[in-house]
Parts: sequence; C-alpha cells; structure tokens
Amino acid sequence: MSVKQQVELGKLFFEDGIPGFSHLQFFQLMQEEESPFFLIQSTEEKDVGFLVIDPFSFFQGYKFELPALAKEALRVEDPAQIMVFSIVTIRGNDQATVNLKAPIVVNPFNRMARQIILQDDTYSIRQPLFEQHAVDRK
Repeated sequence: MSVKQQVELGKLFFEDGIPGFSHLQFFQLMQEEESPFFLIQSTEEKDVGFLVIDPFSFFQGYKFELPALAKEALRVEDPAQIMVFSIVTIRGNDQATVNLKAPIVVNPFNRMARQIILQDDTYSIRQPLFEQHAVDRK
C-alpha cells in the first residue's frame, strides 16, 4: 500500500482576499502527488481551503482575456506565464461542479493571486466537472 504525499507548491498572496473571505490574504498551494486536484489552503484559518483544478486540463475550449485591472494588480508582464485555477464544489450524488466564471489567477513569479469574475456569460459558476451518465435501473 502506497501513501500519497501532499506536495507544497508555494505560498500565495491575495491582496484583496477571496470573495467571501476578504479578511484572509495568505494561502498555501498544495497538490497530492499524481493528482489533477490542488488545494489552496489558508495559512491564517486552517478550516478555510479550496479544492481547485487547472481548468485547461478538463475543459479544452476554456479561454478568457485577463482584464487590464487584474494584470496591473498582479503585476503580470506576460499573460502567457500566469497560472489559472478554478474552484471545485463537491455536491450530493457524487457530483462535482467547477466555477469557470470566476477563475483564480496566479502570477508565479511574485506569488500574487486574485479571483477574477469574468464579465461575459460564456461560463457557468456550476459547470459539471464530469459528465453524468444515466443509470439503467432494472
């Protein structure tokens, strides 16, 4: 039996906090070995953490333009070098949804992070992570 390790990928600073948690600014980014899931865990309140994914790994057509205000706030020089995460919510009946409307954008060079809310209605805040297949009940 092998024990999976959680790997710390670095600290993140949310200057304005995360919506709903504006009083928290310091988080740790972690990943379980060989898993597509990450954890953004508050270092100020251990009970606050967010399961996240790289949305580009799950949603091939996902794309958006990083707003100028976000580029400025994160001090991004090259938008191609940012990291993007989407929050996953585990729901009943073995369902999980992803918030594609409000990605978390990270500048990996200065560790600044910000959750941005996309202004268009292209993406949902409750996008199913996995397709649900009908169960044949006999």
